[in-house]
Amino acid sequence: MKWSESDTIALVELYEKHECIWNIGSKDYRNKLMRDAAYEVIVKTLKKDNFGVTELKQKIKNLRCTYNQELLKIKKSQKSGSGVDDLYVPNIKWFKLMDSFMKNVKSVKIGYTQDNAESGGK
Repeated sequence: MKWSESDTIALVELYEKHECIWNIGSKDYRNKLMRDAAYEVIVKTLKKDNFGVTELKQKIKNLRCTYNQELLKIKKSQKSGSGVDDLYVPNIKWFKLMDSFMKNVKSVKIGYTQDNAESGGK
């Protein structure tokens, strides 16, 4: 299923509103019923054909993967000794929105933080 930029931005906005599904520091993150309810609300709000919770979880996984890849590109461009004009700037429309709430969130993997992801896990 092809997603338009506006559909993806709408999803990221909804994702941000439901902290229980992305912020492992949230007290509600461990509440499976709350997370499941949040996924259902997002699916119903988006009103996409043949798009359920399973597809939503895969879409979120893909967005987070792309987000982390973009962070890595930014970090690498900063370390390469490039001038300010050569720093990588993501051109993905939803990146800044997602970065606004994801940048301080630690990953679910133990000992693997966003800082580690940016430095290539080193």
